[in-house]
Amino acid sequence: MSSRNELVSKNLKEELERLERFSDIIGTAIVNRNGLLISSRLPRDIDERRFGALAATMFGAIETATSSLESNQIKNLTVEYQDYQFVVVEVDPNTILVSLFDLNVDLGLIFIEIEEFVTNIKKIKQK
Repeated sequence: MSSRNELVSKNLKEELERLERFSDIIGTAIVNRNGLLISSRLPRDIDERRFGALAATMFGAIETATSSLESNQIKNLTVEYQDYQFVVVEVDPNTILVSLFDLNVDLGLIFIEIEEFVTNIKKIKQK
């Protein structure tokens, strides 16, 4: 069983590296819905555990806030800071992806890359 977990972990890291090659992405993390870090490629100056917990908390809060809406399936959460922004996307009911990128990027291209990443992660987790 641990060899399967090691293989999944290796494949997740490879997908994070592939996503990070997209020029405007600064870093990425895969986090469970409780905020625990599964895998990360974030810059050294970012506390990965805090960042993951923050993203999971924010995503959960927006889901709760919109739960009374007719269509309450959140596609993504985008947060903009002074110098950068990040997007949180659900991978599956237990996992989210957090991507950190430059402030002035083409979000359309970012979302195309993220959608492909999510598809690949779902395949990896099903193996």
